[in-house]
Formats: sequence, structure tokens, C-alpha cells
Amino acid sequence: MKKLFFLILVLFAQNSFAQSYLNFPIDTLARDSFYNYRAQIKYDVNGFYHIVNTRQFHTASDTREVFYWTNKTGPVQKIRVTNNTVDDNYTSVGFDWQNKVHIGWERRDAGNLFQIIYANDRLVDGDFSNTVWITSGGINKATPYMAVGNDSIAHFVYYTFVTGQDNAYYRTYNFVTEQLGTELTLGPGEASGENDIEVAVDGLNKVHVVYTTNANFGGGALMYFNNEGGTLVNIPTGLGANVQNPDITIDNNNTVHIIYKLSTDNRIYLISRPSGGSFTTPVAIVPSSIGNPVFWRGIDTDANGRLYVSYSQNSSSATKGVFLVHGIGSNFSSPMLVYQDSAGAYLSMGSTSVTAKGNGEIAVTFNPAASRFGNVVSDIFLKQGALAVTGIEDPVETVSDHKLFDNYPNPFNPSTVIRFAIPQNEFVSLKIFDGTGKMIRTLTNRTHSAGSYEYSFDASGLSTGVYYYSLEAGDFKQTKKMLLVK
Repeated sequence: MKKLFFLILVLFAQNSFAQSYLNFPIDTLARDSFYNYRAQIKYDVNGFYHIVNTRQFHTASDTREVFYWTNKTGPVQKIRVTNNTVDDNYTSVGFDWQNKVHIGWERRDAGNLFQIIYANDRLVDGDFSNTVWITSGGINKATPYMAVGNDSIAHFVYYTFVTGQDNAYYRTYNFVTEQLGTELTLGPGEASGENDIEVAVDGLNKVHVVYTTNANFGGGALMYFNNEGGTLVNIPTGLGANVQNPDITIDNNNTVHIIYKLSTDNRIYLISRPSGGSFTTPVAIVPSSIGNPVFWRGIDTDANGRLYVSYSQNSSSATKGVFLVHGIGSNFSSPMLVYQDSAGAYLSMGSTSVTAKGNGEIAVTFNPAASRFGNVVSDIFLKQGALAVTGIEDPVETVSDHKLFDNYPNPFNPSTVIRFAIPQNEFVSLKIFDGTGKMIRTLTNRTHSAGSYEYSFDASGLSTGVYYYSLEAGDFKQTKKMLLVK
């Protein structure tokens, strides 16, 4: 019995370790005598990554420049976007319907005031020399964010940064007609040191804006706007105080996902909203007592709607490092350690960003800071790979009818994900058949609560060919075809 108990403990420890560490190789993008930070990463529609960041020498803000990285031509290409003696900061990146790259950021103007500026490479790949001032005038703008939809519009959000009351703003730029839209005041809002206001565009070219009012040091109300009805209007979130650092992403089903931190307990929470629907009840996606999660520069969902969030933790009250959580609905993984400074080479973990595609394919950047060569420096590292996540279920989602979704990817090798939805509690059977009609695998065969579910099918030991997956739930039955190509 003691041997069995010991074996169980060993297996538990091994499984816990395997699930708690992101065991992907680390690529070093920048490690020099500069402060490279605020990196944001995004995949384009072809699965290549694009990174924007700022870089400065030591603490000299007038040396701060914008850089852009991509692997779309093979080896990682680094492009210096700006080269001047003014302050360029707070970069964000997006793509249009032709997969051209757009970058927005903040720059000091001739009057030494911060304004929003923008460039794209629609004329020549990688050439961002043609810039456009999105804002002007006698007040500072702060912490901008940009998003681009499947039309000719780039969308910008930002705060003002003045003595007295600041506000949150939204503005558009048509990069085909080169026309600026009218600046819209969204309401009171105070800038902090990070992107507390963000914008995203869904697959229907509808705009979604989220920000915190930052009414005091502990945060503020969570504000959300969209133009699903034609004009940009406020949709109440029910969160009136203590909200910090909101971030937004939209999945392939046009469901909006917003994360934020509550200053009252230092936990990251999630609310989601289907297109035209209502917000879900807030769900904590990290455990309590994990320290103080900070500095997420970008979150994302994969093709199956699984949400990925990376964050830094610098507090001495818990393990220091960069972490990742992922999940669907209210079911999230425990924090996975992405990076830990076991050698003591860094002073803090800096910011981090994650992007996702396919079924669990992710790329994470992180920017730990150090003192090196007598200067304050920060490096940029990248981890990328595919997470093996199976059987994550979301019984919270409201479903009105039975549905068996197309598996993804298809064709596949060696695994694919099958997703289905049921509107009520019932016995569910999901089985796999080969081309002759022989049943070869049962993925689930039990009672399920109403909601959406997904299961991974691993065909490593099977031959190339056509296979079928069949769902039976109550009186509902449907079969679909998939192709294994080795």
C-alpha cells in the first residue's frame, strides 16, 4: 500500500509539472544594451507572426523608437520603423483584408506634445515611412491602441493626458481615401502607464471598445461600447469600480472576450458577450494568492474559441515569472510557467503578449528587464509551439439548439478537434468510424449538461483515409466526414 501511495504521488507530481510549464524552446529576439519593451505579437491570416515594440537607450525617452518583426519571409526579419530624436511609444499592430500590416503608436509633435500617429506597408512590404497624424492640437494624447477590420478603416482609441479631467476618445482613418473621421468623446477616463483602453473589430466589421475610467488609484468602472446597431453606443458591463488593465479579443464566432484585474483581490477576470447578446457573469481565470498579475499586452483566441492570456508576476508574495492561462467559458487551466529567472539575471519580468491560431498553436513574447553595462535594459524573448489540450468543456454557455460543428483542422495529421453543442441535459455519444463503417473510437458516452463541448481525436495509429464522426444526443443524430492525411 505504501509503494502504491508513493507511486501515485510521483505520478501526480509528474503530471502537475508537465501541466505547469510551457515546455517550448526560447528564441532570443533582442538582447543588447537597449531597453526593448512593450512588445505585442499577433498572427496574420496565413499563420505568420508580427511583433511591434519600442526601444530606448537607458532612460532617455528621446531615443525611444518603434521596431517591427516578422517571420513571413522565412528567417525573422527586424525592421526599424522610426529613426528620429523624439519619443515614439505604445505600439499596436493589425492587418487589413489584403493582409497588409498597419501600425499605430504615440509620438511627440513639434510642440513637444504626445499625439497619435499611424503607418502601413500597403505600398511596399515592410516600408512604414509614410506616416499620418491621427490627432493634433494643444493637449497630450496617451496610451493609444489601434485595430483594423476587413474594410478600409483603421480604428484608434486613446485618452487625453492633461491637468484636470481626462477623457477617452475614438477616431477612424480611411487608409484608402485618406480621410480622418470625426473624433468622438466616449466619456471620462484617466490614463495610466499601460494600455487601459483598447479596440477590436469583429468578423462583421463591427467595432468594440473597452476601457477603465481609472477614477482612482484602485482603477475604475469598466466601460464598453460597440456599433452593432450602426452607431457607437455604451453597453453596461455591471462593473462600476476597481477595474484595472482591461484587454479585449474577439473569436471566430464574433464573441467578445474581455479580461481585467480587480484591485480588490489582484485576480484576472473574464466576461464574454456573443454578438447581439449579454455579458456573462464574471469568472476568475486565475487562482487567488498568485501574487499580482500585470503587464499583458495582448490576448487571443484560437480557431476553437479557446482564450489565451499571458501575464507577469513580480511580487515577492508568490512565484515570480511569466505565466499563461487558457480555457473556454468558465473552465481554465492552472497557470503555466512560461519563464522563470532562476539565474537571477533580471530585475523584473516586464510585459508579455500572446497570440493563437489553429488548435492550441500559440506564440508568447516576454520582456524581462535588467541592469547591464551600467544601463537599464530589457530583452525580448519568444516561445512558440502547440499545446496538447483535450476535453475542455464549457457547460456554462447558453445553447438554443443541437449542433455538430466541422472538425478543425480538416484535413488533419495526426489530431483534430470535434466540437458540439446541446441545449439541455442529456445522454451524449460521440464516436469515430472508419471508411467501412467500423466504429474505432468512442470520445464520450455519458450524460452532459447543456452547453458546448469539444474533444480531441488523435489518429496517430491510423492510416490515411476518410473517417466519420457521429454525434447522438437524445433524438438528435448527425454524422460528418473528415480526412486524415499522413
